[in-house]
Amino acid sequence: MVRGGRVLLDSGDLVAADVGIQGGRIVALGVDLVDEADEVVDARGRFVLPGAVDPHVHFGNTMPFADEMALDTGSALLGGVTTIGCFLRSTVPYSPELGALVAAVRERSQVDVFFHLQVFGQEQIDDLETCAREFGIDSFKFYLSGIPGIVGSVDEATLLAGMREARRISSSAVVAVHCENAALIAAARSGEARSDDEPALVAWERRHPALAEVVAIETAAALAQTAGVRLYVVHISSADGMAHVRELQRRGVDVVGETTSIYLAEQSDSPNGLLVKQAPPIRDAANRRALWQGVRDGTVSTIGTDNTARSLSSKNPDGGLDGSKPGLPMLGAHVAAVLHTGVHEQGLPLAEVWHRLSRGPAEVFGLYPRKGSTNLGADADLVLVDLDEHRVVDPAQLGSFADFSPLQGRTLRGWPTTTIKGGMVVAADGVLTGRARGAYLRRELSREGR
Repeated sequence: MVRGGRVLLDSGDLVAADVGIQGGRIVALGVDLVDEADEVVDARGRFVLPGAVDPHVHFGNTMPFADEMALDTGSALLGGVTTIGCFLRSTVPYSPELGALVAAVRERSQVDVFFHLQVFGQEQIDDLETCAREFGIDSFKFYLSGIPGIVGSVDEATLLAGMREARRISSSAVVAVHCENAALIAAARSGEARSDDEPALVAWERRHPALAEVVAIETAAALAQTAGVRLYVVHISSADGMAHVRELQRRGVDVVGETTSIYLAEQSDSPNGLLVKQAPPIRDAANRRALWQGVRDGTVSTIGTDNTARSLSSKNPDGGLDGSKPGLPMLGAHVAAVLHTGVHEQGLPLAEVWHRLSRGPAEVFGLYPRKGSTNLGADADLVLVDLDEHRVVDPAQLGSFADFSPLQGRTLRGWPTTTIKGGMVVAADGVLTGRARGAYLRRELSREGR
């Protein structure tokens, strides 16, 4: 039982209530519930929220998938994240390896996991129905512009073919697209003239102009409309990109907007420099304000991390703009970064911010009301948050194998203090209890219209 906190209801109301838990599910909500629980969590002075659902996580970039998942899902729990959507990356069909990956989740993950498949060619497209039918996967990702040395890209014909197959498999399918135009990025780099005293992140931003994001969003939206599939624009980074997604939604296009916590919390004059290098880039203060406006007005449905943890030596910030790598760890500081910037700096209501962190992604990916909810019958994945707790971001306290944080040294206000997974306390006061067991989340395919 969780006693004495202020519980966020699905209506958006925050009410003083106790939460009764049995068999890993929420079974009662009310004031002064009879205490027959084996474990009682004192939530006085805390907000009791459904666990955060991070829809955008990458594992297996610098170490084996299962090893990284085992390590960094602990960081997720410390940060208040109880469910993740993990992007798998391969250039061959996925179905032969999915059984082993699902087993790895069940054996080694500390949070619940659902999969998205990254798709690069026709052989993989031909395999998607098997993946969907046998493993309950109906979300797929394509890169209109890859990241050199890390991930490749697809052409528009491949994207359209993948979208059509996704829609054929399931009317609830979601096609995520990394929206940047490769030709415009190449042109920006070839015409680059950088002064020696210019911050590296500013130069990196110029190499990835906002126009490249806008053009790719328009391309992906046109193809998605042709295929009749839902488009999910990952990690919107710019004011222009956000405005374009807003206009598409106004026109009735079925497009979901995602941004990430690092874009909402940081900007290109960050003192952490290349530790914050990401693709698309972190942009200036005006762009960051526009992203928050997208959260405020509902253009953004989900806030993820794009977590791509790596060691400091792999990140290689001393390698300069060309030698350092994009990608950064955010699971442990994700919730705190959004609470600090969204509630305390932007003045948004907690319920509105938390919707984008939990229920929003659960709804988009077919997990609500099991996830993202405090309704009776929902999974008892809960986070207790102290909105007034101040803490300096210290990589050593975030639980990741990564030995740096893009937010290191910053004081953030608003932190998870206790994480409950499946009705058990799995993290408290910055320490894991060792009790967490993750599950693989199979999603139901739909042949019906939206």
